[in-house]
Amino acid sequence: MKLRMLMGAAVMTAVVAGGAAAVSLQERGKPVDAKMAKMIEYATPGAAHKALEPQVGKWNLKVKFFAAPGAPAEESEATSEVEWIMGNRYTHEEVNGSFMEQPFQGMGISGYDNVQKKYVSTWIDTMGTGIMTSQGTYDAASKTFTYNGECTDPMTGKMGKHRSTQKWTDNDHWVMQMFGPGEDGKEFMAMEIAGARAK
Repeated sequence: MKLRMLMGAAVMTAVVAGGAAAVSLQERGKPVDAKMAKMIEYATPGAAHKALEPQVGKWNLKVKFFAAPGAPAEESEATSEVEWIMGNRYTHEEVNGSFMEQPFQGMGISGYDNVQKKYVSTWIDTMGTGIMTSQGTYDAASKTFTYNGECTDPMTGKMGKHRSTQKWTDNDHWVMQMFGPGEDGKEFMAMEIAGARAK
């Protein structure tokens, strides 16, 4: 197992180094072969990455959590700060607030995978010890990101599916809704977050 992990790390290091070398060669006007060209294409942020730009900044969040369908909302407030990292390839988000009268911290990384042609996202927070992963799309007409993914369900001990949408009403306001299965297996809205850009 350890050997497999070391080999995997070595392969990823080679891929990343190859991509960096390819971009460097292109920047210096050096010729690149077909493999290098693929690495350049994979490593270069494009229009899909720019769709993440409005998310960058500081935000005030109003959070509603629903423990079950029809249950009253558990409401709280939080703040969020989003910044570009890795040369505008990914956004990094830090959230601070409270949940059920306890301090809450969360962190997310989002980007766009040029090969998969999908938005990709990971999320961790103080409400668990697992990592939520998601893949999604963006609809420019409705200004809506839609993600599908999975995370650990502590009730079942298995991976649970989730779906979320983030709809922008303008450059300074958005609403995120997260859906998951209820006890009957039917999807319901478990969380809603309204974001307003901090002035």
